[in-house]
Amino acid sequence: MPVYLPIKPKERLYQEIVDQIQQQILSRALKPGDQIPAERDLAERFGVSRTAVREAIKSLTEKGLIEVFVGRGTFVTNLSPDRVVESMTLLLRNEPHNVASVQEARELLEIPTARLAAIRRTDAHIARLRAISAELEEENSISARLVDGDTEFHVEVARATGNPVLVLLSQTIVALLRTERLYRDDFDGSRLPTALADHRDIIDAIADRDPDRAAQAMSDHLARVALPLALHESGIERVAS
Repeated sequence: MPVYLPIKPKERLYQEIVDQIQQQILSRALKPGDQIPAERDLAERFGVSRTAVREAIKSLTEKGLIEVFVGRGTFVTNLSPDRVVESMTLLLRNEPHNVASVQEARELLEIPTARLAAIRRTDAHIARLRAISAELEEENSISARLVDGDTEFHVEVARATGNPVLVLLSQTIVALLRTERLYRDDFDGSRLPTALADHRDIIDAIADRDPDRAAQAMSDHLARVALPLALHESGIERVAS
């Protein structure tokens, strides 16, 4: 069992409890699925009131580190990227933003990411990108499946960099786009062939290990998809190109 140290009385006592349990989780002394001692037991171990323990449990739950099941107890959760993405997306939804700010973030992230992917990619990454592209072309219509595939395409480009931080940031941006419904069921389908061709150009440049061409292909693609998204936000009727 993890060792819990008695806590000296101080302001925001519960934070000391949070810090200790969080460290146990991050150090893997407490693993996903492990049960946290009951509230009364923790209060005795820490030498604090049950109120302080209750506040700490609430804070750890909000962080997604533990989960409370009524009648069963409190358990350590699995720290998956999906949980982090969900938390970041919820946070961003509370911030004022518009299509322009999301587009700006995409350009700052995805263009250099494509450049790095061309340098670091493996054959497995290229195979996966081509498989995703083939699935999208087979779908060939605006649908939830196509939106999911497009999302996976951009995340896979990030994976090709070998940088997990870029993958997480990419997942967050595309999740925000989906959450805010910037991809619409009534999205102009006439633009789809161009978008799919853009994907092929991006893949080819990454496969050829040509960072400049990969960055330019991604830049061109993002510029083209930015127009219909902006039109959706402004309410202007789309005009097929």
